[in-house]
Amino acid sequence: MKVLFITSTRIGDAVLSTSIINYIKSTFPFSHLYIATSRDSAPLFKNFLNLKKIFIVNKFFLKIHWLKLWLQTFFYKWDIVIDLRGSAISYFLFNEKKYIYKSINKHIHRLDELAILMKKTKLPLPHVPILDKDFNKVSKDFLKLKNPIAIGASANWPAKVWPSKKFVRLIKMILKEKKFGKKKSIVFFGSSKDKKNTKKIIKHLKKNKIKNFCGKLNLIEVAAHIKKCRIFIGNDSGLMHIASSTGIPTLGLFGPSLETRYSPKGNNAYYIRTKKTFNQLTGSKNFDWNTKKNLMNSLSVNRVFNKVRKILH
Repeated sequence: MKVLFITSTRIGDAVLSTSIINYIKSTFPFSHLYIATSRDSAPLFKNFLNLKKIFIVNKFFLKIHWLKLWLQTFFYKWDIVIDLRGSAISYFLFNEKKYIYKSINKHIHRLDELAILMKKTKLPLPHVPILDKDFNKVSKDFLKLKNPIAIGASANWPAKVWPSKKFVRLIKMILKEKKFGKKKSIVFFGSSKDKKNTKKIIKHLKKNKIKNFCGKLNLIEVAAHIKKCRIFIGNDSGLMHIASSTGIPTLGLFGPSLETRYSPKGNNAYYIRTKKTFNQLTGSKNFDWNTKKNLMNSLSVNRVFNKVRKILH
């Protein structure tokens, strides 16, 4: 059985979409999976056992990337086509059955929307496979750390990034808290684009307590490192969804994004949002979704710290 899965290019959505892959794998264990996604998200899928091929979809002028993907997939006879991009090419492929995404309700969780697409009441939790060979690549410097606490201090939109000064205060409180263990380390994760924001925080902290892996690891290596951390604390981001998919306690910080839509999902997934509601932050008629103004200020350090204490009790 050949399954074409055209999934999201954004990392967070790509992680959530693994719930469909896990459903396909359990329902059709001998299926062959072909995935179309972005170059950034592609590493998330490389360890699925039924994976046959990944088609890289990078944006080109006049949407030529869709024509390229169609040419790459047209000569296959697909048993199932699942298209989370809602692209036109899915209507012009040989297939037995297709599931093409159309926005249903942006106020329900993305996973519930995917379940509706697949005509199921519930899908498996998102899960990104991490193999022994990936754990073997975990940094020796990292393995020496005691009680590593993962921090994701950036996001793809400045408005939903918790202020650096608040991360500094939170981290200092965590390092002083004896209930989290006598020895603790703070580990920053992110892409090379996140280095600048992370350095704003690190310069106010004792260097011997800090490790910065921003821009040094691919996504699977990030997942392998995070899996060995005690907790992840970070903004609503793809990194947050990677953390929750590993099963470690994950605390997502929300403000101008809907927690009902994108809260982390997993057995140890939690979220906390700003005192101001989503509508208070974004509900004005002339709200600029391209704003770079920070909208996370009403989330206090004490509230986040108390939530962390409650999670780790």
